Amino acid sequence: MSEFLRLLAVYYACDHAAALRPLTAAEVAACMGHYNAVKSHFVTDLPPPASSEDRSTTSNLAFTRFKRWESENQQLVADLRARVSH
Repeated sequence: MSEFLRLLAVYYACDHAAALRPLTAAEVAACMGHYNAVKSHFVTDLPPPASSEDRSTTSNLAFTRFKRWESENQQLVADLRARVSH
């Protein structure tokens, strides 16, 4: 499994856990780190953001690209989510 898919599976596991129960502060921080790592995969073509406005723009673009990727890879997403929910 590629590093990206491993990160994605961990993020989906976090998402599943959060749907079942409140996460601890430490879990929230870890899950946010995984989520940001997943999103960063989609903006490797951009320079590092220089300002808070640039960070916001980059984060929004990463989110949009991630959601597009999920839409284009629905079966893989379903398989990963099913794997982590059992």
